[in-house]
Amino acid sequence: MKKKLPRLEHPWLLLLTPTPEILGAFLNLPTALTQSLTYLLVGVAAWANRHLPGIYLVLTGALLNALAVFLHGGMPVDPDALNRAGLERYRDYLAQKGDGFHYLAPAFPLGDWIPLPGRVLSPGDLAIALGLLLTPLLQPKRENLR
Repeated sequence: MKKKLPRLEHPWLLLLTPTPEILGAFLNLPTALTQSLTYLLVGVAAWANRHLPGIYLVLTGALLNALAVFLHGGMPVDPDALNRAGLERYRDYLAQKGDGFHYLAPAFPLGDWIPLPGRVLSPGDLAIALGLLLTPLLQPKRENLR
């Protein structure tokens, strides 16, 4: 009997993930609402595909980011991390909640506080990225399925 490669379940859920952002732009909905709905869709898609290796990291990252948004009404961005990432030009913009979602505030442990060149990430962002990277890498090879 031949084993099968795990397959992506309900791919249409992933196609729906940008829908809250698009509707929010046209209907002038609060960014915190559209971001929360987007994280919810990512979480549902990840849960439906939890049989794939690495997806639990994606799910964990989405939950961490959703928790940060829920607790803070948006995603806090650490001012020191912003400076270390070379993005100090955005301090005033974020201090005024310029995009309605990100704002300048101490962000540890859930918010954006991890500086990289040109960006500041949250632990949830890193978990999502690592999970998406590991999912295809941890798939069994076809020759190992015989």
